Amino acid sequence: MKKIFAILSVFALLFFASSCVKKSRVEEHSTGQTSSSNYKLNLNVPVLAQMQDELVQIVKRVSPSVVTIFSTQEINVPLFPQIPGFDLPTPSIPQETKALGSGVIFEYNKQNDTFYILTNNHVIAHSKSVVVSFGNNEQHRATIVGADPKTDLAVLKVSAKGVSDPSSRVATLGNSDTLQVGQIVLAIGNPYGLDRTVTMGVISALHRSIGLTQYENYIQTDAAINPGNSGGPLVNIQGQVIGINSAMVEGGQGLGFAIPINLAKWVSSQIIKHGSVTRGWIGVMIQQVTPSLAKALKVQNGAVVVQVMPNGPADKAGIKVGDVIVGIDNENINTVQQLQFKVMETKPGTTLTFHIVRNGKPMDLKVTIGKMPTNPMSVSETQTTTDIGISVANLTPQQMQTYGGGVYVVSVAPNSPAAGSLQPGDVILMVNNHPVNSVNDFKSLVSQYVKSGYVLFLVARDGQRFYVSIQTR
Repeated sequence: MKKIFAILSVFALLFFASSCVKKSRVEEHSTGQTSSSNYKLNLNVPVLAQMQDELVQIVKRVSPSVVTIFSTQEINVPLFPQIPGFDLPTPSIPQETKALGSGVIFEYNKQNDTFYILTNNHVIAHSKSVVVSFGNNEQHRATIVGADPKTDLAVLKVSAKGVSDPSSRVATLGNSDTLQVGQIVLAIGNPYGLDRTVTMGVISALHRSIGLTQYENYIQTDAAINPGNSGGPLVNIQGQVIGINSAMVEGGQGLGFAIPINLAKWVSSQIIKHGSVTRGWIGVMIQQVTPSLAKALKVQNGAVVVQVMPNGPADKAGIKVGDVIVGIDNENINTVQQLQFKVMETKPGTTLTFHIVRNGKPMDLKVTIGKMPTNPMSVSETQTTTDIGISVANLTPQQMQTYGGGVYVVSVAPNSPAAGSLQPGDVILMVNNHPVNSVNDFKSLVSQYVKSGYVLFLVARDGQRFYVSIQTR
């Protein structure tokens, strides 16, 4: 409470001081006299010093938990640039690349003297090796415990042998469900390799979805997040980690995004226990109820069902296309995000009561939550292309608005032609410079060009677009 009081006091004093300066300038203009006393600021320096000391202590407490992550990846790089207007495939060669990111130590296992580290999946995806630095020029080889491309989270483990007082390096995790817009936050990481860089800002918005991953509930902040910050902690004024820095908008200043720590806790606990994430699933595609839809559907809010997977949990329970899901177990559902996360975090086999509106009439249906399959889409939405080893899905309406077209990479088969070049979560925008708007488009184009020996993809990943050439024979 003292910390909060100090910071609020500073803002009040600065506002008052600013008002005094403006007033003194007006008086000077009206009298035509200049006096140095008119610009004197009577700030409460002890309060400023207290705030400064509090911030320094927060950084000192959290910084030892922040690590630098170096990963080595191998990708296929075209030998020659694609010539516009020509569909000829370009040969490629494997090339080793280095990636840099951040991470935060969130658990210490005393039994096996091991640190567990949270980071982003895109920092370590398809890595041949991962090395972690604790900031003392010592590097330790890390093991990937598991990763979850659907939330862009991953867990590493590394030996704590030789680290004095390892428990003191473990970050304190907060509660992201209690966050409010306007709260002060610090972002700590290694942008461009600049070790333990600290930036400060506020929470600009909550529950953001920007179309980068399948499950999004981002914290938006204006604390500077740059390449290399990914995987580092977003910290509140209590010194608690409330988010994992994950994304920035290319060319946008003051636009950074972090994954809420409560989601990271849920994902990491499953990864540590099982090596992967098990999600609840009901087998529907849904759309946000907009104000115009609300009038037509005779509801105030909710998620409208646009497709039901045959023989899925929702289908078996009697949910139909056009139904509006407005609540689950007496909890209101106002957004698509709420429904996604409620179902995702429910243990498979659990039966929930879905409150729906059908043709303007409310009704309840019992739905037994299923386990999300590896390929959750029906054949009409997802088609595994065995020739190159990837499985793709149609984009959601929101993703279509973000990318303007394309298909979503659901999985990449190990040791396939696409392995090392494509990864789950990629959006394929073009095949041999032909736009892709659906799985059927993708299937047709790949079948057309795969026999030539090479297929060229225009790919969107982490806010960037680039070409990938896949050798097919």
